[in-house]
Amino acid sequence: MSFDCLAYPESCLFFLIGFVALVFASIFKKNLFSPPLLYVLVQSIMFGIAYLKLMPAMTDYHLTTWLVWGGGAFSFLTGCFLVRLAFCSSNPSLVLPQKLSIAVEYNWKYHFFLSFTALAFFLYGVLGVVSIAGNLVLLTDNPSLWLDGKTSSVLNYAFFFTSSPMVVALFGVASFKSYNPIRWIRNASRIICLSTIILSFLTFPSRGVNLMCVGFLFVLANYLFKRINWKTAAVIVAFVLLFFVSVASVKGQYGEMDVTDNRVFKEVALLPYKYIANNYWNLDYAFNRTSDVPEHSWTYGIDAFYGITQLMSIGTGLQASFGWDSPFNESIEKVSGLNTVPYLWDAYKDFGYPGIFLVPFFWGFIFTFLYKKMPMAKTPLALLFHTTFTFWIILWNFTTGYKQAMYVIWFIFFFFVCMVSYRKKMLLPANQIVSKEVCPENNSNHEIASEREDRNCGAC
Repeated sequence: MSFDCLAYPESCLFFLIGFVALVFASIFKKNLFSPPLLYVLVQSIMFGIAYLKLMPAMTDYHLTTWLVWGGGAFSFLTGCFLVRLAFCSSNPSLVLPQKLSIAVEYNWKYHFFLSFTALAFFLYGVLGVVSIAGNLVLLTDNPSLWLDGKTSSVLNYAFFFTSSPMVVALFGVASFKSYNPIRWIRNASRIICLSTIILSFLTFPSRGVNLMCVGFLFVLANYLFKRINWKTAAVIVAFVLLFFVSVASVKGQYGEMDVTDNRVFKEVALLPYKYIANNYWNLDYAFNRTSDVPEHSWTYGIDAFYGITQLMSIGTGLQASFGWDSPFNESIEKVSGLNTVPYLWDAYKDFGYPGIFLVPFFWGFIFTFLYKKMPMAKTPLALLFHTTFTFWIILWNFTTGYKQAMYVIWFIFFFFVCMVSYRKKMLLPANQIVSKEVCPENNSNHEIASEREDRNCGAC
């Protein structure tokens, strides 16, 4: 079956934008995980897939929805551009290196042992799941019984067992030689990362959580080992699709169909499409609902802090008391059971039409600021935040990252481990000598100041 561009003009346009962005990145050797490039790639490819209209629910966008989607994209990219402009003006020579390095003051032994607090947090959730299900969910007789995203009793421990990506991130940054010079810590961290990924999948095979576990390592490798190019990214996407189909089978989302039945191939193709396209048809439905469907309740910006209020055990109560949408977005569900929607809907619910422009601008600014700060950071904190924000951009079609309590927990752990491990001697003068390095020009020793970026060795 041939693909007719005249029959799918919107899809062709967005696929072309994604292709041009990839060519641009390849020719100019741009980092695929830079916030503006990643945003354009994700939105253009996913929007192009959605507009193929493989299901009747995906209808043409109304003008209002085009303005909302386009306005959000424009605002995000504007925030990114302003930060890049500011950094270019203040430090035009600053270039993101192929491999990030870290200041000599950082104590990797502290980092390694403090990371076990995050591991213990995750393992508490694993033990909680075992106490309810009698085993790791994937090893029970009927895994689909425990995988219901709304009613399963094992979700009482969700804050804990969904924190496996946090564990992988903390031990992951200690796994690369360019960051961590201590071999035994690197080797032990790699073993813990692999064990955590396997245990996370066996405990609760959530697509988002387990893909983040593996994805975090790929993002870290991109900055600490070798840049990921578009060919590697294509292989990763193929792996993601295979993983998606496999988990859907475990959850029983294909029913009892025989693999020899031709219908199963159609379902295998349609299920990933549903999960992508429902975000976009729900967005259009939310802004153009029929008159008999009640409008949502305004949150006046309060629900934007749901990640924090949920940890305070008042978030769910606030939503119920004021009639706000829960994280399952009941008010915009066009097709039963398919209830995800891009983050722009949350921005609108919380702040009205100004939020559609202000929220993307704010996050574009913050994401790019951290991205630009990574080369001069003296702890892994900026890299850990950037790695998490990378998946916010990717997953913004499915969940609003800043409203998830688990991310708040992760950031607390990241900050705690990195700040305690940073051994900067505040009372020493700025030019205090802390180490000696060999100058490659003449193999002589030259004293290097504690600030790694200020290398004023004349012979070097």
